[in-house]
Amino acid sequence: MKKILLPYDFSEAAINALNYTKNIFQGFDIEIYLLDVYTANKASLVSKEMSESWFNEMDNEIEDEMNYLLEVLNGENKGFTYHGIVESDSFVKAIKNVIEKHHIDLIVSGTKGLKSVTQNITGTNTFKVINNIDTIPVLVVPVNFTYKKTQKVVFSTSYKRPFYTNELTLLLDMCVNLNYNLEVVNLTDEKNLTNTQRKHKKQLENILEVSGNAVSYKKLFWDESETTTLEHYIEETTSTLLVLINHKYSFLNSFLEENVVKKSTLHSKIPLLILPENNG
Repeated sequence: MKKILLPYDFSEAAINALNYTKNIFQGFDIEIYLLDVYTANKASLVSKEMSESWFNEMDNEIEDEMNYLLEVLNGENKGFTYHGIVESDSFVKAIKNVIEKHHIDLIVSGTKGLKSVTQNITGTNTFKVINNIDTIPVLVVPVNFTYKKTQKVVFSTSYKRPFYTNELTLLLDMCVNLNYNLEVVNLTDEKNLTNTQRKHKKQLENILEVSGNAVSYKKLFWDESETTTLEHYIEETTSTLLVLINHKYSFLNSFLEENVVKKSTLHSKIPLLILPENNG
């Protein structure tokens, strides 16, 4: 059984992320933990008594909403088991506590419909998760993305570091159980791979081979920037999921840096699966 944590604030983005999760993991044995975190500056409240009263009232209101939602969801009988958690804490601390206490396997986070995936991520709770949670995968779902049954998955890599089976476990499971079409793309401005890159590519081929699914490999030459190159390719191929490993050579770090420093944008409307790095 897989355990999924979904930060849930009853927003449109959270609702869409939940619907996407229900669709993509249909038929799996899944427990879904909905986490609603609220914070307030206690110093802004007039007195200790008013502070405690305010937090108690907020607790009751959110818990009532959460309990009603859980009753509806658990009544659907679609193979999922739902749990609700309401916390008054910092967002990241609450996330870490739930991961540790309930042995979470995956975080699914909805993002608002801004101009780009990078703008959606930076400065948001999703960005906080990516920056602070490096032990389990994070699946980012744009608010306007609608689930599509036929899945074309793009896994972007530079082949500059080794690959390990345990860091690709979720991707392998999804390929096998959801019959994904997986394409590995190498973004580069070099004509040929180095000997080290070829060795790493062979490692990846051996790992992905066990899925039994057809996997294709393609080289993409830079077009202005990494973000622009991948953006264009995703649009051309109507891909439905982008996969990255979060390490120092990853495209993820490149496009986050480009967003902050160069203000470039990635007009992607597809979900992003971020896998944590494993060093063997």
